[in-house]
Amino acid sequence: MSHLAETFGEVDAEDIVRVVLDDGTEFEGRASPVDYVPDESLRVEVRPRDRAGERYEISGEYDEGWSDLTVRRADMDGDETEWARLGTVESLEARDAGGDVSADSDES
Repeated sequence: MSHLAETFGEVDAEDIVRVVLDDGTEFEGRASPVDYVPDESLRVEVRPRDRAGERYEISGEYDEGWSDLTVRRADMDGDETEWARLGTVESLEARDAGGDVSADSDES
């Protein structure tokens, strides 16, 4: 799982990220913000381009190894914003502003 966290740790704000969950669900959007502290914690928010009010949060903690990276989703357009857990990250692909691609998947 550490390779997924480290790959997310290399993502910069505004990079395009495509994420595949353990159940096959996929989403793509701009990463903003990215909060990564090596060997401690990770939090990345992904904002889909075609659904302005939707947000995805990917997070993980380090405790003698990285936890599964969990994903939650929220619709920010409603009166009450509630985050719903969707699953765990299976793979990801990130593209920076220059178009360079970085891909990784969970091999466990």
